[in-house]
Amino acid sequence: MALAREAYRALESIVGKENICEEPAVLESYTWTWLNEFIYKFTPLKWGNRPEAVVLPGCTEEVQAIVKACNRYQVRYKAFGTGYGAQSFPGQDGVVVVDLRRMNRILEIDEKNKYAVVEPYVTWMQLQAEGYKRGLATTPIQGGSQCSVLASVTSCYGMNIMGTHGGYNARNALGVEWVLPTGEILKLGSSDNWFTGDGPGPSLRGIMRGNSGALGGLGIFTKCAIKLHHWPGPTKLETEKAPAPLSFFSPYMLKTIENCRVHSPMFPHWENVIDFMYKSVDAEIAYCMFTAGGAERLLGTMGAAGKEGVEFAQNMLALMGPMKDQLKYQVMIMLFADTEQELEYKEKVLHQIITETGGATQPMMEDLTLGNRSMRDAMNSFISTFVFGNDTHMVHGMGGGFAITAGYGGTCESVARYMFPAGEMLKEKYMKKGKILDDGINTLYFNIFDNAPVIYSEVEFHYDQADPESVKAGREIINDEWKYKEGKKYGFEHTDICLSMWSPVTPWQERVAKLGKLSGNFHIWQERIKQALDPNDVCDRSTYGVGYLGKGLLEPAPQTKPVAGKKSKAAKKPKAGKKPKASKKAKAAKKTKISKKPKASKKPKAAKKPKTAKKPKAGKKTKTGRKIKASKKTKASRKTKAGGKTRKK
Repeated sequence: MALAREAYRALESIVGKENICEEPAVLESYTWTWLNEFIYKFTPLKWGNRPEAVVLPGCTEEVQAIVKACNRYQVRYKAFGTGYGAQSFPGQDGVVVVDLRRMNRILEIDEKNKYAVVEPYVTWMQLQAEGYKRGLATTPIQGGSQCSVLASVTSCYGMNIMGTHGGYNARNALGVEWVLPTGEILKLGSSDNWFTGDGPGPSLRGIMRGNSGALGGLGIFTKCAIKLHHWPGPTKLETEKAPAPLSFFSPYMLKTIENCRVHSPMFPHWENVIDFMYKSVDAEIAYCMFTAGGAERLLGTMGAAGKEGVEFAQNMLALMGPMKDQLKYQVMIMLFADTEQELEYKEKVLHQIITETGGATQPMMEDLTLGNRSMRDAMNSFISTFVFGNDTHMVHGMGGGFAITAGYGGTCESVARYMFPAGEMLKEKYMKKGKILDDGINTLYFNIFDNAPVIYSEVEFHYDQADPESVKAGREIINDEWKYKEGKKYGFEHTDICLSMWSPVTPWQERVAKLGKLSGNFHIWQERIKQALDPNDVCDRSTYGVGYLGKGLLEPAPQTKPVAGKKSKAAKKPKAGKKPKASKKAKAAKKTKISKKPKASKKPKAAKKPKTAKKPKAGKKTKTGRKIKASKKTKASRKTKAGGKTRKK
């Protein structure tokens, strides 16, 4: 369906002819991305919904004018940042994409108060480079350094290796400028500065992003401030040519960084890993700490994509022999210090913790040399490239499409017990079927946040996006995990973001609705927020809350008269002949137990003569001992539950 000419001309008048397009070839470039076949469709499909047009605003005022025009012409819109993941693209037809790539400036870096203010298209790489010059560091997500800082902080989710010292990015969000779905501009934080995310009164941060963000479903963020952190390294990172065999994975690596050291202790069981993590965060020695899976996984993620990388990894494993089992559970931990003495202290503490928790260092790191450098020094530089460069081909470098069987955050122990056994069992089962990549059963990776025993973890697997059977197998893994964990009754399956969203038989919106029912009906509250902020429903709702299912959640219930003590049920009308009609206030006595109703053919017995003729008296006593007078058919009064009389009608 083509965009109405009147609406198109209105948008064109805002951004100019050169910044709006509806050419099919351009629009198609906004339809393909990672996870399309998992998020929106029941059957494997690479392509998403094609937008009706793409507009490129250059400032907040143009964004606001676009949103108001969409409201006026009833055109749906979707904000687009750097486009990592299917949630960045339209989830339904008839949507205009608001591509924010022209808004790419770092507006301010406050060195004293350690924050930066950025526009939507500023990338982590761009901000990181400027921060290093000032002794400050960012917390890039593992989507890669090419991802939008603003989108990660305000609207989405993502693990970040730097989270050990820098925290989860939901906590790094400070002041924001927000164009609401109606076109109004809302500023959160200080009125004249950016250093805080909240001002006086209630916080709106939970509405703005919560844990995982609104994914573009509640308007467009045009500016945001992000907290920056201490950087003890150089003002500029220098690279050098990588020696063989590391050059097989990557032709370059970082030069040695002073007072920075990477260690990768290994453990016989994941229970030992739990103990190691707890002790390490207690000691506060880690600049960053994470896992990347077992030996197969580690070798495969160094950058050699696809079949060649796996074959090389398998050959290396054969050479390792018995050390392969020792490498099954290992942790990467980086120590960073301002002085050599501080680094020495941290290393002594680390080695003591490794010994106490049953771990060991890797002998090959001590014994092997690469040219004139030890294997340890070479690997130190190589892993630093991965950490500081946030190079995603090292994380997801096994090739093909990838997804995760689970995505859960919690304490070190709960996550490990929840993730390791199920992940290993399912990986082994489906690798034997030959439908997913055999990259070892231990592909669990996690990051620790805020130097605290809190981690977020995922179990990754790779599939062939072009093979419907391989995609189907990937979906079945997720469904099998749900059944397995539901059978084990761990108790928090519904908080697993992946299990709630992906399924081979139901769309993710239905899974989120199920998740909401298990977690305080949050999906209903999300829909209330959506309808309050977007009354015209023009901001693409596909990835917010339960998406298109939300429209029917808040239909008004039938109006009924409330009855005291039974608020949810309507008062029953007495049948003809059974009981005389009571006054309005008499109905409020429903909560009090009253004597059995007389049959239609009988009249209530009178205990004594009434003061007025033919006025029936009360039946049996209530539990309080008070009598309740029976009314005449229309106007007589009763005693209330409190014992007082109502007015006579």
